[in-house]
Amino acid sequence: MVELEEGKGDKPNDNENGEASPTEEGETPKPKKMAIPPEVEARLGPAITVDGMDAEQIKATLKTLYERWVGAESSKYDIEYTVKVRDMQIHDLEMEVSDMRGKFIIPKLKKVHTFKLMDES
Repeated sequence: MVELEEGKGDKPNDNENGEASPTEEGETPKPKKMAIPPEVEARLGPAITVDGMDAEQIKATLKTLYERWVGAESSKYDIEYTVKVRDMQIHDLEMEVSDMRGKFIIPKLKKVHTFKLMDES
């Protein structure tokens, strides 16, 4: 059981000042803005804002963004397919190599002179 000190909040998830923590029901924590790496920003382009655009401009912008997304998904699918094909080819080659190592070629036997067993004498 959690014991509370006097002068602090009534609930166990209250912080030292008696204020409720942001994870309490009804309150959502505010997302922190993360810095976008320059490589990603160069590939994606500048951030698009819809403030001040009318409905037709927003529709056109969404259409272009959707087309870019579809293109990215199709290229992602193609890349994943080629990776899977190459992985299967690598696996097949590894199996062939292991099969070759597992085979033992019987060498030709040399002729050996006949000898007599000691019991036969």
